[in-house]
Parts: sequence; C-alpha cells; structure tokens
Amino acid sequence: MVYFNLYIRLLMDSRKHYLSAIAAFVTWGFFSIPLRALKEFSAGEILYFRILFSSIVLLIVVFGFKRNDIRKDLAFLKSFAPGKRRNVILLTLAGGALLTVNWLTFIYIVNHINIKTASFSYLICPVITAVLGYVLIQEKMTTLQWIAVVLCTLSCVVMGMNSALELGYSFLTAVTYALYLISQRKNQGFDRMIILGIQVLFSFVILNIFYSQLINQIPSSAKFYGLIMAIAVIFTVLPLFLNLFALNRINSATIGILMYINPLINFTVAFVVFGETVNAIQLTGYFIILIALVLFNYPTVRLAFGGKARMV
Repeated sequence: MVYFNLYIRLLMDSRKHYLSAIAAFVTWGFFSIPLRALKEFSAGEILYFRILFSSIVLLIVVFGFKRNDIRKDLAFLKSFAPGKRRNVILLTLAGGALLTVNWLTFIYIVNHINIKTASFSYLICPVITAVLGYVLIQEKMTTLQWIAVVLCTLSCVVMGMNSALELGYSFLTAVTYALYLISQRKNQGFDRMIILGIQVLFSFVILNIFYSQLINQIPSSAKFYGLIMAIAVIFTVLPLFLNLFALNRINSATIGILMYINPLINFTVAFVVFGETVNAIQLTGYFIILIALVLFNYPTVRLAFGGKARMV
C-alpha cells in the first residue's frame, strides 16, 4: 500500500510537469493575437518595450528568488580555466543576440506578412536544429531523420515557389532559434533562468545600440503599454517558467514533441481568427512537411510512450 501511494504521488507530480509544458506551448500558440493588436506599431517598437518589461520582470525574479543560485553559478564559472570561462560568456551573449534577431523577425512576420509563415518557421525548426547539430557539434542522426530532412528541403522548395520572400523570413526565424538551441547545449550546469535573464539584458543592450533605427517615436498609447506588459508577463516570462519547471521531470525529447502544439495552434488562429487562406502550392508544402515531421519524430514518439525506437 505504501508503494502504491508513492506511485500515485509520483504520477500526479509528473502530470503537473506535463501540464506545465502543455500550458507553455498553448500560451505561445496564441501569441499572435496580442501581437496583431499592436499592428499599427513597428516591430522594433514592440520588441524594444517587450524586452524592457521582460528584463524588469526577470530582474525581480532572479534577484528576489535566485540569489543562492547566482552565487552557485558564479562559483561554478570561476572554477573553469580562463579559456573555457570566456567561451561560456561568449555563448551566453551569443544566445542573447540570436534571441534578439529571432524575436524581431517573428514579430515582423506576424504583423507584416502573415501568421502561417511564422508557424511554418517553427515546424521546420526542429529539423534544421538537428542538421546544424550534426554539422556543428557532431550529433547523431538516423537514416529516417535524413529522409525527413530531404522531405523538409522539398517542402521549402515548394513553399519558395509560392513566395521566396516568405520562405526567406521563415528560414531566418528557424535558423536563428536553431542556432540558439545549439549554442545553449554547450552551456550546461548553470541555472537556466539566470542565463535567460543575462541574455534578455544583453538583448536590451543591443536594442539600445540600434535605438534610433528601431524607435521613431516613443508610443504614448495606454493600450500599447498594457498589451506589452501582457506580452512580457503572460507570453514571455510565464511560459518560460512553465517550460523550465517541466524540464525538471520531462526529458527534452518529449518536450520536443509537445513543442509542435505551438505552430499547430498558430495555424488555427491564422485561419479561424484572422481569416488567412492557403493555395494549392502552400497546401502541398504543408503536406510534405507533415510527412517529414512524422518520420523525423517517429523514434522519439516511440521512446516517449515506452516503446523501443529502432535506429535505422
């Protein structure tokens, strides 16, 4: 009976972590709605104040609740040789720069191109991440995954036939986030929230360097600042907290599967809420990428549900 009660407690605890991960990706799936409400403002203005408000919230969280973790991370960093310490700092700051480009591009796509293009970016992102991981850090890929890469490439060619500009923006968004993920894989052993806080602050420094190019006039609308605060708290910091909490119990492979909730909801919002449509070429491209994603994630899905994934 004691073991049964322990099993139930562990099961309920794991369920909380799964629900946290799902909640994070569902939240991000609806991100395009508040962004579209700010369509009259430039992508630079939206990003600048999003980063400003997110920085304030993260500083409060980190210095209010993670002072012990800051001391541990500083001691850990000091234990490295000078060369490795420099690499850790450079990778952390590079992550902030990549997030800056990724977020700016995503905001521009949603408000000035279309939401389905932004969604396509995060459908192809895991495949691009795997290829870059293979090239840059010698991660393994199966034959099935290489077949998925070929299909993903074919899907991009088809989407490019419809609009090379849209494909270019999708590719830039996907590549910057893929490079961010790979760069952070090399930065292990540090508190993720502290690292994120440093990266967001560095992003704010970068944005201030390009302030005159990003901000034509400081917005005076109360609606703007209300929505930006909602974006900073509800669509930036909160889902990041939920995602980090989920990673305490759920492996990254399972998180990778749940990540597809985000673009799927984005597609739904694009069609149902904003009335976007697809033509025959786009439909063909989406169908091909769907097959690619099934093949690419097949081993992970089997492992996630307790089966044995055969390495092909």
